[in-house]
Amino acid sequence: MKCHLCETKGCSKGDPCISFDSLELYQGEDLRLLKTASDVEALYYCTLNRLEEIMEFSRRMGYKKLGIAFCIGFRGEAEMLGKILSEEFEVYSACCKVSAMKKDDIGAVRRPWIGEISCNPAEQARVLDSAGCQFNIVLGLCVGHDSLFYRHSKAPVTTFVVKDRVLGHNPVSVLYSQYLRKNLKRVPEERMK
Repeated sequence: MKCHLCETKGCSKGDPCISFDSLELYQGEDLRLLKTASDVEALYYCTLNRLEEIMEFSRRMGYKKLGIAFCIGFRGEAEMLGKILSEEFEVYSACCKVSAMKKDDIGAVRRPWIGEISCNPAEQARVLDSAGCQFNIVLGLCVGHDSLFYRHSKAPVTTFVVKDRVLGHNPVSVLYSQYLRKNLKRVPEERMK
């Protein structure tokens, strides 16, 4: 399928171009997650910001323990997020450099401006799972590292902030700005210095 090319938007109107028996995909906890997400969307559409939505979703799911998987570059934001969430929830966190695994041990490229310690998203997930987190929040993990965290987390995961150092952590701006789209680096040059 190539839904991004659809001009009719039939699915959103109840008239899909192709129909699947999707309800069978949602049983037990998955059905509860889907219903709760849909309820929060319907009840608070365009009235809650992302943080407020995360909190309301967590309340409605009955989550008491929340985890924050954050990039070390977002430690200040993680502290603020943790403080806000801690007013109502039991909050645990794991920074991306947890356990101080070396880049040399995984054969990764090293650059002096980044340092020798690798991100460790599978360990972040394990740390938060061990703490009994019921819902995990990603705060600025790198592309790929976030994918590994999602894959390894036993608890459901949502994203609060997507990292984009060039666009001020607002990656969608490249789609809204003609200038940014025109100057999109299709094949970027590697940074050597």
